[in-house]
Amino acid sequence: MSIRPSRTRLLAIAAAAAACLTACSKTDTAARPAGIAPSPGAPGSLPPPPPAPPAPPPPPPPAAEVETAPSAPDAKASVSGTITLPAARKGNVAKSDIIFLVARRAGGSPGPGSMLAVQKIPVGDFPMPFVLSGRDAMIPGTPFEGEISITVRLDKDGDAMTRKKGDLYGVANGVKVGSQGITIPLESLQAEDQVLGGGAAGGMGAGAPSGRPGLPPGHP
Repeated sequence: MSIRPSRTRLLAIAAAAAACLTACSKTDTAARPAGIAPSPGAPGSLPPPPPAPPAPPPPPPPAAEVETAPSAPDAKASVSGTITLPAARKGNVAKSDIIFLVARRAGGSPGPGSMLAVQKIPVGDFPMPFVLSGRDAMIPGTPFEGEISITVRLDKDGDAMTRKKGDLYGVANGVKVGSQGITIPLESLQAEDQVLGGGAAGGMGAGAPSGRPGLPPGHP
């Protein structure tokens, strides 16, 4: 004789089975956790380093030194004027010649010891302007003042210690420092070769005037 379970028992079994299935499903889901964010200290998980700062710009090139032209000397402490060349003397001038411009204390004896200021300049186009001042002093700091004489010599060999026959020269005497517009013509010719302080080349030169042995008029 078969025994049939009661309806109540069947319902209880079905409910138990459903509860079991539900529990198994939750367990399976919990066994498969979602992805876990890596911990900050885990290897390979460091944030990317910040970008390197841009390289500093190269330093600017050094500024070029600007050459400034020297200021003009004080007109009251200088002498300026023009060197002229008479038409009759143009044949005595060559582009290779040198001009010596010399200032001496008025009444001073010829020779290097009496020179106050000196310029050595190449021959240019005539008339040639000039300016003499204390900047041209033989000895820096020498006062450039009072009354002076100025000699302009056109030299053929460029040697201040020699005077060659045919050199042109001109002289302006009694010039006061501060004078402007002085004109010095190159109108005189050297008569013979001379060596500064030694007369004619190779000797003292006979018959030299007293007080200026061996030095012709107008030599620097």
